[in-house]
Parts: sequence; C-alpha cells; structure tokens
Amino acid sequence: MQSERATGTLQDIGSRDHSITSEYRIWGPPGTGKTTNLTRQIRRAVDRFGPDSVLVTSFSRAAAAELAGRDLPISPERIGTLHAHCYRALGAPQIAEANVDEWNRQYPHLQITPVRKQNKLDGEEAGEEDGRIRPGDLWLQELNRFRGLMIPVEGWSANLRDFAGRWKEYKDALGLLDFTDLIETCYRDIAAAPKRPAVIFADEAQDLNRMQLALIRKWGRHCNYFIVCGDEDQTIYSFSGASPDAMLDPDIPDDHKIILKQSYRVPRAVHAAADKFIRQVTRRQEKVYLPRPEDGACLRGPLNASYKSPDYWVVKTVAEHAAKGRTVMVLASCAYMLEPLVAVLRKDAIPFHNPYRRSNGYWNPIRLGRKGSTANRILALLAAHPDFGDDRRDWTLGDLALWAEWLQSKGILKHGAKKRLQAADAAAPATIETLDGVFEDGALESLLEAFEGDYRTLLDWWRRRVIADVHKRIQFPAEVTLAHGPRTLLEPPKVIVGTIHSVKGGEADVVFLFPDLSDSGLTAYRRHGPPRDAVIRTFYVGMTRARERLYLCAPDSAAAAVL
Repeated sequence: MQSERATGTLQDIGSRDHSITSEYRIWGPPGTGKTTNLTRQIRRAVDRFGPDSVLVTSFSRAAAAELAGRDLPISPERIGTLHAHCYRALGAPQIAEANVDEWNRQYPHLQITPVRKQNKLDGEEAGEEDGRIRPGDLWLQELNRFRGLMIPVEGWSANLRDFAGRWKEYKDALGLLDFTDLIETCYRDIAAAPKRPAVIFADEAQDLNRMQLALIRKWGRHCNYFIVCGDEDQTIYSFSGASPDAMLDPDIPDDHKIILKQSYRVPRAVHAAADKFIRQVTRRQEKVYLPRPEDGACLRGPLNASYKSPDYWVVKTVAEHAAKGRTVMVLASCAYMLEPLVAVLRKDAIPFHNPYRRSNGYWNPIRLGRKGSTANRILALLAAHPDFGDDRRDWTLGDLALWAEWLQSKGILKHGAKKRLQAADAAAPATIETLDGVFEDGALESLLEAFEGDYRTLLDWWRRRVIADVHKRIQFPAEVTLAHGPRTLLEPPKVIVGTIHSVKGGEADVVFLFPDLSDSGLTAYRRHGPPRDAVIRTFYVGMTRARERLYLCAPDSAAAAVL
C-alpha cells in the first residue's frame, strides 16, 4: 500500500525544485474535474511558453478530443494519443495490424483480425472485453503486453518467442511497423518530443503501459517540466500492459504530487460502496477523496434479474428512468453479456447508443453521423410531413434521392430514376412534377395517399417497399420512430449500453452494473495480487460512473465479482 501524502498544489506546478525530477503527478479520482483542471494547466503553460511549446497526449482520442473541445489555444496536431504523435514523428509508416492479409494466408492457424489504422491510433480498440478474437490476436496481444511491460525476451515463453520471430520477419519483409513499434522506435531513436515542447501533458496516464510512460519521461527530460495525470485506481487496461506501478513508480517528491479531492459526480451512497470495494487492491496511492454532497442510492437488483434475464426488471427499470429524463448506463465486463439486453431493447423499441464507441454499429443502431444511415433516410422521408413539427420543411431533391435509393424499382420507380436523382442538385426543391417523373403512377398515388395520413402511415409505406437487403437494417430505427415520434432520431438516446472499458471517462444519472466475469476474468479474480486487483479496478470504474443511483445486478452464476 502506497501511503505517501501528496502536498503539492496546482499553483506549484512548474515552480518547484527540479533537481530530482521535473515530473508532476495529478491524481484525479472519479468525477473530480480532472479534465477541467488539466485544461487550466495547459492554458497556463501556453501563456508562459507559447502555443507551439505545449504537447498534449492522452490514452484515447475521445479524451484528447474532450480536451481539444475546451477551445485550447494550441494547434489540433499538438493534441492526440501517444501513438498518433509517434506515427507523425516517424513519417506516417505503414501499419502492420492494418495489413495482415498476407500474414493470414501464410499462417491460417494464427490469423489476426485486421484493424482500421485510425481507430487504433485513436485508442479505440476492441480489447479483451469483446471476448471474440482470433488465435493470432491472442498471441499478438500477449506479445504487445510483454513488450509494453519491457520484459526482456529471455522472460518470454518459447511459444511467444516463436510467434514474435515470425511476426517480426513478416513486418520486416513488407516494411511495416506495428503499434508497439511506434512507441518502441520513438523511445529508442527520438530523443525529444516533436517540435521540442517546453511542457508535456500526459492524460489518462494510468492506462499507459511501462514503455509508453518511459517514452513520456524520456521526452519530459528535455522539457521545462511535464505532467502525468490520471488515477491508478482506474487502471483497466492491464491486458495491454497498463499497470498502476507505472504511474506510482518511480517515487517523486511529495510537493510534485497533487490530488484532486472533491468529486462532483459520485454521491455518498455510491462513493461508500466504491471506496470500500477499491480498498481491496494490494497497492495504491492513498487519497483523500470526497463524495458529492448528495445521498444518492446504491441498490441491489432482484436475484432473477441477471444479464441473461433482463426482460422484466432491468429493462422495465431502465425504461422508467429514461422516461423521466435520466441518462442510464447498462454495463458489463464483456460485450457478449449485453446481447440479451440489446435484444430486449430492440424488441421494445427503446432507443440506445454508446457515444464512446461510435464505430461500433451494434451499440449504435441509430446513427446520424453518416449521410446514408437509416436514421438519416427516415428523417429525410418525414421532414416534409406536418407531424414533424416546427422544423418541418418541403422535400429537396437530396431528401428524395436519400429515401428513394433504398426503394424497390419494379412497379415503384420509373426507369433510371435513382441515377437521375443522384445526379441532380441536392438543394433544389422536389415538386409534384419531380415526383411524377420519379414514381410510377400507382406508386405515386399510394405515396400521396400515405402522405395525407399521419407520419406512421408514410413511414409504413416506405418500409414495406424497401429492397430486401436493407429490410432488417431499417426495422429498429423505424420501430423507434413509430413508438416515440420522428424527432426522437434527432435526440441522443437516454440509454447507454457498453462494456465498462468502453465508457471509461463517461457518466450517467443511473448505472446498472452486471458483476459477471469471463473465464479469464474469473481466473484472475481468484488469484491474489495484481490479477485480482485488475478485476477490482475495472468494476470500480463501472461503479463510479453513477451520478445519482447505482444498481448492482444479480450474478448469473458464481463466476462473478462480489460487489
């Protein structure tokens, strides 16, 4: 147990004695305004050294984007994940994990799932919580973990050394670097951070592995000072090599340590349960951490309401809170544990999303981000209907092209209508003459008749005529629209569904937490020391997302954490 008392203050940063170290550490327990305080420190550094003399790095793009969204007076290129900074510093090399086709042909028994380069650079990776990965993914994950922990090759198993040799041979033959190479190469070859900043800020430092923090500290030695900001109690990426020890060690002077004490999120009841739970770990920085001055509630769900049986109590209670305008998170340690819940939410037409994993279509079935999404097509269809409300407007050719693109052609559209619409001026109005030139006579008559009814009639007309390939895709957004009105598609859903890993940094008024563990999670939980600690920290993060009320759901079996 680490018990040093932090004595520094935010005002001291940069002005203390740097003969031992120029590193400062800010601990930000859940809801203590870490991002706000870090933003102030960034502005302070910019005022002192100039906008080009500051480098900001974070574990994930989402956290970096939140900092960037604070209207910081620095270039967007100076804010990003550590991988993104290294990628640019190395001249944008080809990434191995995005180019695995030849590897998969050469080693069918060690296939690796290809990743989108940008997702990985953004820190938006699947992680072990997804639970469904290929054999090669497991080996690569283990290799990256050992490399990230800076464990010498002599400490690796023979099988891991064999995989590492084949992977290196493959990369070298094609001139590729993997994501760990980005960090390792910069650590080995690049003495100072890009453009030699005067100050470096490392946010979410508890999720960086030993090598990543070693790089930050190496670059930090060439700065006036640098700040490592995080909370080792919230270290949840141990499977990628993150360790609380990397943030706690080496020790630094007490006046370089600052702890943000007051939570503005976690109420007393939730705080008490979470604090008792986290104190089971074997090593941590002792902290004064105060709850939000509201009672809140920490409740246990009925014994028959496990992740496999969300039909009655969980979904019913979630819907009641959402109907009252509260945001609700439903969290589990593994993605597959959320499948029964998602099935019931879909059946009951309850809108949900995961704003922290927008690239995951399974958790975001109602997306407006892409023009051609189902939600955008439905909105384009209903925008001209009187039931749309104050924002009602006449159709444009762009609207018509969007919702007509998925219609069957035979008996509905005139020959070449889709191509003509795609080539037309999207901003031009769609007149009755336009409709007459697009639709067959019978189809136009039925469309106009449907338009005279309420919006449900019009939507039903459209979804009964779409092509078979998209029929399944449109059902849930359509059912949500029929149940709650077209404007529901414009509003962020109140219900958030995801793994604990996926919502880290987020919060909700109400949180439902399933305590169940995967086989590997249960094995870790039953061991003493760091493996068990990693499981405890993960559920601690889940518990402390709650702003008002925390529901600890019943386990499905004995394979669960005791919350």
